[in-house]
Parts: sequence; structure tokens; C-alpha cells
Amino acid sequence: MSNTHVETGLPMTPLQSADHHRLIVRAGTQRIRIAAIWQVLLPFSGNVEKVDIKTLPADGFDQATIALRHTPRESLDHIVTRFNDMSWVTSTTLC
Repeated sequence: MSNTHVETGLPMTPLQSADHHRLIVRAGTQRIRIAAIWQVLLPFSGNVEKVDIKTLPADGFDQATIALRHTPRESLDHIVTRFNDMSWVTSTTLC
């Protein structure tokens, strides 16, 4: 298991789990793994609205922002867990 930081914000009610969510995955500069991101997202591809990947060298990290819709809480938890198990991930934030 990797040394990662997870932020999940406020607890979600079942009603909120059907709304839109944003997942932010960060890695050190030039350490983000695009193929690994898609491997995690593939089972939930119908829920993915947009993926935006940025390199922020001044801040020292790369960031993938994933917009998800109509994703049950159990699925969100599974996605976060999968990312957190990856050694290259430095933080995962679910908004």
C-alpha cells in the first residue's frame, strides 16, 4: 500500500451519490500514469463525463481531474481505493 493522502469531504447521503462528483488524483511531476488511470476508470466508463490532466511543475505535481456522474457511493469508494493502492499516487480528493 502506498503512502497517500485521501480527502473525501463531507459524508454523502444516498441521494448525493447519484449526483455529479469530481475526483482529483495527484502524482509527482512526470509520475502520473495515464494507462493506469484508464484501467481504474474502465469499469465505470459510462459514468465518466470528462478527464482533464494537467502538469503543474511550479507546484511539483501532475493532476488528473475526473468528472463522474450518477456514480453510487460504493463505486466511488472502490475507485478511490484503487488509486490509493498505486505507488505513484500522492493524493486523492473526492469532491
